Amino acid sequence: MCMMRWRRMLLAVALLTASTRGQDSIQCRNSLVEMLRDPNWMHVNNSQTRWCRLRLENTMATCCRIANFADGKGEDCSGCTALCLHQNMITLCNQHFGQACVVRRKPFFKTGAPDVEVHETFCVPQECNNGPDRDALISRYGASFATDRFGWHLDYNEAVLECPSGVIGPIIVTVVVIACILLCIPISIFLFKAPKERGRTLISQEQMQAESMREDDDLRGAGAGGDTLGSSGMQATR
Repeated sequence: MCMMRWRRMLLAVALLTASTRGQDSIQCRNSLVEMLRDPNWMHVNNSQTRWCRLRLENTMATCCRIANFADGKGEDCSGCTALCLHQNMITLCNQHFGQACVVRRKPFFKTGAPDVEVHETFCVPQECNNGPDRDALISRYGASFATDRFGWHLDYNEAVLECPSGVIGPIIVTVVVIACILLCIPISIFLFKAPKERGRTLISQEQMQAESMREDDDLRGAGAGGDTLGSSGMQATR
């Protein structure tokens, strides 16, 4: 009887976990909708979509023996990866919405060119930039906003979202600062240290003072000797 209860409890926990897995938060959903309806995002996204379409079509034409971009079909495709990292979208996203990430997807996976892949800039809203929401974000975007996309931009079923870690940036900055400090040490020594001159002996301040005192004593001695000689000469003349 006790074993049956434990089994029921474990089954309930498993069902609860399965039902909540992949669910995004309400805050994430709302922020995603606001971003997708923002005029600035829509303008930059339109530019990115047209630019990426050209890159993807050109890539497909060179990597497939037979390429039919309009129908999403290709034969003997190899190494077909189009890089569509849009700098304007990266800047807009990082400054106003959240974090610019990269989504890897196969736009023609179902239509007949499964080896063709595209890497696109994808803006993750700040409210979605956490583990559970990020895991469910692409599924939410692919299913809930499919009516806003068409053609090569429609399929997000095989999409994978990749976001850079926030720890890498500070580490890189720290390494660069340390390297600059270490590089400045020998440069400072070279610039501020007086170069040695050949044939010249450097003396200390005490040695200079002692030398000056000896010169003064010599001058006084010479002056005293001259006065005595002059006096004796004058007396001899008389």
